[in-house]
Amino acid sequence: MASTPDTPGPGKGPQRPPTTPPEDPRLTAVWLGRMDFEQALALQVERREALVERRVPPTLYLVEHPPTVTLGRRATPEHVLWSSGQLEQEGVAVCETPRGGEATLHAPGQLVVYPVIRVGRHIRAHIVGLAEVAIELLGELGVEGAAFRMDHPGVWIGTKKIASIGVHIRRAVSIQGLSLNLDVDPKLFTALVSCGLPEVEIVSARSMGGKPITVEQAARRYAELFARYWQRELSWAQG
Repeated sequence: MASTPDTPGPGKGPQRPPTTPPEDPRLTAVWLGRMDFEQALALQVERREALVERRVPPTLYLVEHPPTVTLGRRATPEHVLWSSGQLEQEGVAVCETPRGGEATLHAPGQLVVYPVIRVGRHIRAHIVGLAEVAIELLGELGVEGAAFRMDHPGVWIGTKKIASIGVHIRRAVSIQGLSLNLDVDPKLFTALVSCGLPEVEIVSARSMGGKPITVEQAARRYAELFARYWQRELSWAQG
């Protein structure tokens, strides 16, 4: 994990890693539209190898997944509450993922952010940055009171969770990232024990009074805010 200077101090706002400017100040953003989870994961793994070999710039993939329960390294079969028959009937896939954490839902109405970016030892700063950008976006939508929690990584509004974070680091490069609920069918959250917390209530921006926004609109704004947060030069590539 990153050292203490990488974390926000009281009243100081979000802090950057002590390495400025970035080793590579570029950032290529790609809107993938709606894509299966496993296909998006394969893209990230391939892109990571290319970034390690310095053949491509850092990349920010933004995507919306069909209904999918993903199982992190600490997930157990008991975290999936629906039977295989119910999952099939509702069109919900179940996929394993190399990220940390337990079970997480991806679904239409959720923005998923996958930075393929060199983080080195500054893992905590990377996680905090993912959350801080989501909090800024939520504020623009009129959702107040959102805050980052590291004990259960993600963005919370009081005791309610609105965004989850899980990353996987290999050769100093991160994949996976953040899922931000904009307007997700709440029924789908009953398919799993989200984040290993049976009592947690998972909410969306719309259910918390947020303005309506499409996932693509949210993706494009998140990319702008992410690039500004990390002081990177944003460009867009075709998905």
